[in-house]
Amino acid sequence: MKGFILGIVLTLATASSGIGDTQATQLVNSIRAANGRAGLIYSAKLEAAARVHALDMAKHGYFAHEGRNGKTVGDRVRNQGYEWCFVAENLAKGQRDLNQVMQGWAASPGHYKNLISNKAAAFGLAQGPGRIWAMVLAAPC
Repeated sequence: MKGFILGIVLTLATASSGIGDTQATQLVNSIRAANGRAGLIYSAKLEAAARVHALDMAKHGYFAHEGRNGKTVGDRVRNQGYEWCFVAENLAKGQRDLNQVMQGWAASPGHYKNLISNKAAAFGLAQGPGRIWAMVLAAPC
């Protein structure tokens, strides 16, 4: 199944360049559909939460789910005005493009679990300097 999913990711990722929300949504929802999961919507608020963390990690030279200030992904999402009942975060570092990031997350049990979680309703994705990637998945209350 994961080989099939990676094939979908490769096909879709070559269809356009950059990390547009359309491309990311197509990739995420293809993985979810292959697992019988409902699609997610793209959220500007979740993208903002992901971007804040990716930029902070790049600027201050660390790579962790917890921010330097002790804030969690839930804190970052709430700071963007998104009241969540489910939240998860996928991080990656070093991948050149969205295709490589999605392949890595699809191959990682914890990241893959987040991608296909039935609890998620929306997501946002950002790339920071130094090829630091952050994805936030969430569902409102």
